[in-house]
Amino acid sequence: MSYYPKKKEFEDVELPTDPNMPPWIISPKEEKVIFARWRRKAFAKCDDLIKAYVECSNSYKNPIEGMEKCKAINEKSLACVAKYQKQKYLDIERDLLVEEKKQKRDLYNYYKEKKLKELQLEREAAKKNQEAN
Repeated sequence: MSYYPKKKEFEDVELPTDPNMPPWIISPKEEKVIFARWRRKAFAKCDDLIKAYVECSNSYKNPIEGMEKCKAINEKSLACVAKYQKQKYLDIERDLLVEEKKQKRDLYNYYKEKKLKELQLEREAAKKNQEAN
């Protein structure tokens, strides 16, 4: 049983961005989201190597001995992660977030227009009712 509340993942948090702002303007909070996604994807791509290193190092009682014996596996896993933690992949994550923001803005504008049309129809109906009375 944990006494601490479950930490929210970044996907669970709705980013409060102004739909009237251009989507390519990225807030510091959104930069953290981009970085977390980038990092998580890099580790996910190298998950098998990381698991192999953890299994190897856990097979020894002495941690120092485990570090020495599993050095080659550790270097492979670190090289794999370093391969995916490059600026190119960070830019891809930025582009994905900007695209998400564009879609959210379009959806916001769609519902905004729909709501305005409903309000306009309600006003016209109320006006007709007043004129009929």
